[in-house]
Parts: sequence; structure tokens; C-alpha cells
Amino acid sequence: MKFAIVGGDRRSACLAALLRRDGHRVCTYALERAELPKEIPKAGCLQGCVYGADCVVLPTPAEAGGFLNAPLSAEKLRAEELVASLWQGQRLIGGRLGDGLCLAALRQGLLVEDLLRRQDFAVGNAALTAEGAIGELMAHSERSIWRSRVLICGWGRIAKLLTLRVLALGASVCVAARRVDARAMAEAVGAESCDFAALEGKIGGFDFLINTVPARVLGDGVLCAAADGALLLELASAPGGFEKSFAENVGLRVLAAPGLPGRCAPESAAEVMCEAIYASLREGEV
Repeated sequence: MKFAIVGGDRRSACLAALLRRDGHRVCTYALERAELPKEIPKAGCLQGCVYGADCVVLPTPAEAGGFLNAPLSAEKLRAEELVASLWQGQRLIGGRLGDGLCLAALRQGLLVEDLLRRQDFAVGNAALTAEGAIGELMAHSERSIWRSRVLICGWGRIAKLLTLRVLALGASVCVAARRVDARAMAEAVGAESCDFAALEGKIGGFDFLINTVPARVLGDGVLCAAADGALLLELASAPGGFEKSFAENVGLRVLAAPGLPGRCAPESAAEVMCEAIYASLREGEV
């Protein structure tokens, strides 16, 4: 089988190596600054990369600001240009595919799979993100996780896994969540809980503030009440849970940490991606 790996970060480079190791033909594009085995070509044009490919693999997330997510390339490629280079029957796989890209791909007759809609990939990606988040906290603070007080906003996959890991390291954790059942589950695993309306009166007691909610759940009044010098980690996608510039202006140390699996554990992230791609291909044969 031939795979075309288009764009992405170090995860994509590791994925190309894994696929090549498994005996597949692999070609890459918009990865010119990546370190790749010499057996894997870096195509000079998109058409040369995707020609004859059974499966075209985009990064996670696939797009950044309307363009292909390609931090290891100087190439600026719009999703529509990419789709126009493919042909009916090709399989297109990537993470967080935009609506416009999906619609164009379906009109082109492509077989489309968004990896983040797969439970196997989403859970693996969340586990790597949770582990990477702990690494970020430890690298940017003089405090240990042990004996610290940590606020985690949200109760999705990442928040659940992060809560368990931070509790295991000896921290006191409070989960802020909108739903009653989410707060009850957080308490059942050993954390405290509160709704977002109660945060302004509680936030001053935390050393670490972690947001996983892609909506403004930490308003300006809440940020003003946070402890001076508290570390605020943003894990959510745009628009995020707070106004970054305001948080910095009131004395918080802000860390934006998108794409943690690719930054902290690209080999493991590529393994999770590779397993999900193989599973998707097997399911397509049924």
C-alpha cells in the first residue's frame, strides 16, 4: 500500500517511518525540515506525493488558520488546493478535519476519516496530552505537583485522565464542571468539585490552573481573583477558556500548549495514529 504523508509535525515524520518499517511505500510533502529515513522521499510537489497513493494522511489538527498544518514546512497550502489534487476513491485521513475540507473531499468522491472521531485514537491522544500537561507544569514551575492545589476545568477525556494522574502524584485537585453528573464522578475518584459560578470565590487557593474547555469558562473577574503568580495552562482548542492577554496583565503565568503529543512524545503519538489508521483501513474492507 502507498501512503502519502502531507504536512504535520514530528508525529507525521515518526508515522512515515513506522509505515515504511511495516513494508509500505511512503512519500511525504510539506515535511522538508523533518528528519526522515533516507528511504522516504520528500516530494517536490503535492501532485508527485499523492499520485498513486491509496491513503493520504493529514496531521492532527489538519488545518491551522485555514491552511494545512505544516510547521516543518514553508509551504502555505489551503485545504481546497489539497483536495483538488486527489481523485475519487482515495482515502483521506486526518485529525480535526474542518467542515469545508470534509465537504470538498466528499464532493471529490474521497473516503474521509477524522481520527478524532475514533474512540481508540481520541483516548490515546488524550492520555498523551495528560502526560504532556504534567511535564509542562513541572518544567515551568518551582513547585512540585505533590502537595500542590490544582484546578482542572472541564470533565472530558483529557480532564478525566489528567485528574487521575495528578491525584496519583499527591496533589489536591478540584474539578470545575457544568454538569452535576460530571462533578459527582470527579468526587468519586477523589477530587473536589464545583460549578463554574463558584470559581471566583475559590480560585485564589490554587497553584496550578488547567483549562480543557474550548469555551470562555474563566471570565475576567475569576482571573482577577487568582493567586499572584499562579500557573495557568491552556489545553483547549480555540477560542480557549480565557483571555490570554488579560490573564497575563493580572499577573498570571500563562502557558498555551497546543499539540502536546507531537511536542512531548512524537513517537508514541505516531504509534497511536498508526494503530488507528490500520484499524480504519481494516474496517473499510468489511
